[in-house]
Amino acid sequence: MKQFKQFCISFLVSIILIPIAQADETTVTPDKLHISYVRQYMANNRFFDRIQVAGYAGQPVDAQVRAGRAEAKRQYDWVLREYSLYESLPYLAFYIPAFIVGGTALAYKDAISNFMVTSSAFGHILISAAIGLGVGITVATAIPFGMNVYYGIFAPKLAEENLILAYGAKKALLDKRTQHYIEDELFYSFWRSPSSEALSRLQKILDKALRLPFYSKELVYDEDKIDEVLRDYPTYVADRLKLFAHSELIYQQTDASIFDSHYPIYFLGAPGTGKTHAARQLAEAMGTNLAVVTLDGASIDDIVGTPFESANAKAGRILDAIVARTDSSQDINHHNQVLLIDEFDRLFISGNEKSKDVLSFMLKLLDPSNRSYYSPYLKTEVRLPDTIILAGNRDIHELSAHDPELEAIASRLDKVVFEGFDSRAKKKIAFEIMVPNKERRYQSAGKLFADFTLPESGHEMIHAFIETDQDPGLRSLEKYISQVFEKYAHSLGPKSLIPAGNEAEHWGRHPLPAGE
Repeated sequence: MKQFKQFCISFLVSIILIPIAQADETTVTPDKLHISYVRQYMANNRFFDRIQVAGYAGQPVDAQVRAGRAEAKRQYDWVLREYSLYESLPYLAFYIPAFIVGGTALAYKDAISNFMVTSSAFGHILISAAIGLGVGITVATAIPFGMNVYYGIFAPKLAEENLILAYGAKKALLDKRTQHYIEDELFYSFWRSPSSEALSRLQKILDKALRLPFYSKELVYDEDKIDEVLRDYPTYVADRLKLFAHSELIYQQTDASIFDSHYPIYFLGAPGTGKTHAARQLAEAMGTNLAVVTLDGASIDDIVGTPFESANAKAGRILDAIVARTDSSQDINHHNQVLLIDEFDRLFISGNEKSKDVLSFMLKLLDPSNRSYYSPYLKTEVRLPDTIILAGNRDIHELSAHDPELEAIASRLDKVVFEGFDSRAKKKIAFEIMVPNKERRYQSAGKLFADFTLPESGHEMIHAFIETDQDPGLRSLEKYISQVFEKYAHSLGPKSLIPAGNEAEHWGRHPLPAGE
């Protein structure tokens, strides 16, 4: 009898210690094991189907995002405890009958005791085994049951908690295909087979997807502000751009379901004639962002991106430009930005296959009936900004004269010619913008430069340069002003800023302004 009791005790102890020994060998802690089970539970039960904020449709977009995040937080906090409750049910199914049997046995303990005394040896062994088995099972199940109760009260956080809440906040604003990709191919896949690589992929995809434009921002036409930012341009350019900005704002308030030709405008001018500056100032005056895409040297993969699974995966220049003004996935982006596609004319003059692919894509993209494209990186359609400006150094109307396909698109583009700045405008820009900005930049260095200003002789040098400058743009003027500042700043700066023994080499690379 004594040996039988020792055997039962040893058997129960071994059952209890086996999981602990295995945990030590595989370094799987109870928290990690519980988290892996929670992830499986969330994937198998399609956690994100619970996040529903339909009642907020039609509300301001920021209210929809707040409601989505609050609902995601509520469902997330609940599911962590729900899993522990779900896992506790089988143990409760055992404990309830066990407590009933135990209570009954306690009530009839005297009768059981008398039976044990008067029973045969076999009956004695049978009763002892039944009691030992019941106690053993109770002790063995107490540990997992207690752990479930513990995790139901003190639920461990998942490493991807912030990603869950960020996606839940904007889920309702994403199209169904994007939701399917993020949930089934990213979250649920990661939860079923967790890995650092899968988590990194999830983070990178969400960083782009949740910064996509979700709504149309209300823009305001401020003619005084537009007059101010375009004051240095020729009158005909400023007037044409004001009309363009005003018509764009009106167009964005019209019924989008009515089909209408809405083609981009083409900014033509030599480098430095203010095309990009004008586009940026127009966007700011309209109260929106400027997204810039440069086509120079780009392949079709550079423009639209590549699948995340591919080697050297990229989101693409268009997508990067559209989300560039957002700092994180917490920001709420808007559709009605101004998109500047620079170096557009290069597609007309390059004969290589790479440029032909990009040109074919751009011609389809600029069709008013097709202002979106499929992003292989996000596996969804990406909508283009409402206002599109093309820019280039050559007249694409002339370049397309012998190509019917190119002529068709070029003929639909209104052209604004940036002929450059006259000496009066250059002086105004130089002494009201460039020189003050450069002075503030140098003064920010502190110490010897805290009170630095360009002396009168420096101003005279810039005046003389402008009178003889043949560049229609501002590039040569910008470079000359930088050289003038280098000369006068060097007279104040300590010689230790130049590596010892390298003075000749240093100033060979940084020549003094002409005439000095």
